[in-house]
Amino acid sequence: MQLTILIDNSPSVERELCCEHGLSMHFTYNGKSFLVDIGATSLFAENAYALGIDIAAVDYLILSHAHADHTGGLRTFLEMNSKAKVYLSRDVFGNSYYSTRRGVKRDISPDHSLFEQYSERFVPVCGNILLCEGVSIISDIKSTYKRPAANATLLKNDAPDDFSHEIFVTVETASGKVILSPCSHMGAMNIIDSVDGRISHFVGGLHLLDSDERFSFESEEELFAIAETFKEKEIHLHTGHCTGECAKRIFSQVLDSLYSEIYAGYILWVD
Repeated sequence: MQLTILIDNSPSVERELCCEHGLSMHFTYNGKSFLVDIGATSLFAENAYALGIDIAAVDYLILSHAHADHTGGLRTFLEMNSKAKVYLSRDVFGNSYYSTRRGVKRDISPDHSLFEQYSERFVPVCGNILLCEGVSIISDIKSTYKRPAANATLLKNDAPDDFSHEIFVTVETASGKVILSPCSHMGAMNIIDSVDGRISHFVGGLHLLDSDERFSFESEEELFAIAETFKEKEIHLHTGHCTGECAKRIFSQVLDSLYSEIYAGYILWVD
């Protein structure tokens, strides 16, 4: 399995690539090409071209949840790629999504007109499905552990978002399963708890934002507890996007070599 981060908040440390507040991952597996999320704009496609990744050849697109920083490039993708089915939770359809974090109610919904214009391209996901041999989409996510506190600033329609529209991907490798969870609004511990078998890598944002003068999110004690779980389970964490600087510092301290920060152009090989 080769995974490439096409878009992340952080710029490439190796070459000239675009970055934005958003996330898009590409991976190849058993001769197939996959995208998980497509960032906030068409910049994912510019980076893909620079990295030698053919968007027209992608076989599957999975959208992890309904927010615009993960779905904003959808029109560009559908115009560039005429064959891939787009998998997303059935709960995305017919709902609007908002953020209130900066004191203003902002619409962060996907472009619903695309669901009608390209209706034959979309596959609503309900329950867990085997996408193809070795690659699964998980929508049945447990709620054993506390979810990220920053979820309180997010709405579905006019109610607190329950994140029933979030899904994630697992990929089977010889070293264990790789979890691809771009935002982890349901909570990293709940996501890990929802996967059977050995997990070797967790790739994505954790939605553990830094507290500020307006909001108090996870305490350092809570962040240390999450980091210790990754360490105990020997899961290599590759994170960025919506993982705050305080969380990154603690995870780096606790996990040491099991910790990596992602950026646009970051490449991960897993045998």
